[in-house]
Order: sequence, then structure tokens, then C-alpha cells
Amino acid sequence: MDTTPAEQAVLARFRERCHIAGVVQVGYGMRAAAIRLARNSRPELDVDQALTAMVEKGWLKRNEAGTWYYLTADGAEQVKAPAPLSALQVT
Repeated sequence: MDTTPAEQAVLARFRERCHIAGVVQVGYGMRAAAIRLARNSRPELDVDQALTAMVEKGWLKRNEAGTWYYLTADGAEQVKAPAPLSALQVT
């Protein structure tokens, strides 16, 4: 499935945090503020729009307040998948 650069940045942020935790698993949660750090290196990315799209795709689940996002089974598979080369390029 094609992903936007902003979605790739969000997935990369989950990869990074799951690597620190030692495992990618369904239900792994991250604060929205921590996810938004993905745009520090690329401020042109609309991370909020990507988060909304990823919830609609079923990759993430959002809490009622919109302050935490959790990986679904599909989202965990996306995090485990190799990152596209375009997501690895540093600008």
C-alpha cells in the first residue's frame, strides 16, 4: 500500500520507539506530541493529516482526547515492513 511522506515519517517514528522498547506489538502507544517530533527534520510534513489518514486506514487507533495513538494489527505490520527508500533519504 502506498504511503505519503508524512505517513512514512510517522511509521519511522513508531519504528524508532518500538526498537527502543525491543518489540513491535499491537497496542503499542505513543503520545501525539512524541509522534509530531517526526516533523522536526521535515517541517513541511502534515503529520496531523497523516495521523487522521492512518486512523481511517485502520493502522492506528486514537484515544478519545486525541492525545495518544496505538498500533493496530495492520499498523504493527506496516511498522515491521521495510521502510521505502524515499523514507530513508535525509534532506
